[in-house]
Amino acid sequence: MRASEPYWVENVLKALRMKSYLFVSVSRRAMEAKNELNLSLLYDGSFSLDKSLVVYMKYMGEVYEAALKPLLILTDGGEKVLVDTGIGELPESHSRLFPVKRKADETLKAQLMKHGLKPSDINIVINTHLHFDHCGNNKLFKNARFVVQKDELNYAYQPERFQQAAYIREFFDVKGLNYETVRGRFQVCENVTLIPTPGHTVGHQSVLVKGDNARNYVYCGDAAPIRENLERRNIPGILYNAHKALESIDRLRRIKDAVYIYSHDNQQTFASSL
Repeated sequence: MRASEPYWVENVLKALRMKSYLFVSVSRRAMEAKNELNLSLLYDGSFSLDKSLVVYMKYMGEVYEAALKPLLILTDGGEKVLVDTGIGELPESHSRLFPVKRKADETLKAQLMKHGLKPSDINIVINTHLHFDHCGNNKLFKNARFVVQKDELNYAYQPERFQQAAYIREFFDVKGLNYETVRGRFQVCENVTLIPTPGHTVGHQSVLVKGDNARNYVYCGDAAPIRENLERRNIPGILYNAHKALESIDRLRRIKDAVYIYSHDNQQTFASSL
């Protein structure tokens, strides 16, 4: 292999209940010095819900075990970025409706520890949106700069009735957290860019990571929580605006040389994403 070519440092498939989740590690090697850009999917367990909430007007009555997969990004410049923080510990009002399954080594703290990190080491957290299953562990990252769309944070404090159950205020309204609100497309740091993808929520954003292997790694968030949403243009079942949700899917589909990462897909594997 030529020294200028990117190479895969790790290719890990971890089975979970007869299924797998994605682990991506992208590395760079220069002729004289080694720099690395690493992407790793963490795991915060799974939670059960009606699959029609994942795909609009389909699978009603079918229970789906939605994986909870925050993305860890270690950049060339030394930034330690976490995309979404999982579901954490739900209050009883929600846990009886959305049962969480999680082993001891599947807490977010335990997952970070596998990478030699503590919550205090993370210096940037990106919330794709502020539904409870994406910001449940925000409170752990008080040293981090949080980046969220301004419309999303504003709406989370006063959601309309049809979205109220999806927001748990104590998950995101935590004393000491440093929220940086942005509008639209925004470069968080080198190689990491936010793409506005509203529809599922008013201020949803997806994350684009540019790799040296000429590929664009796209963390869809809940703009496309599972593969079917993107590949068949089937919008999610929980919606703020259906028209914008479809526009956002099409925006993601237009990204060239894309490797899509689906936040709740419990069948996505490393191999199937290349």
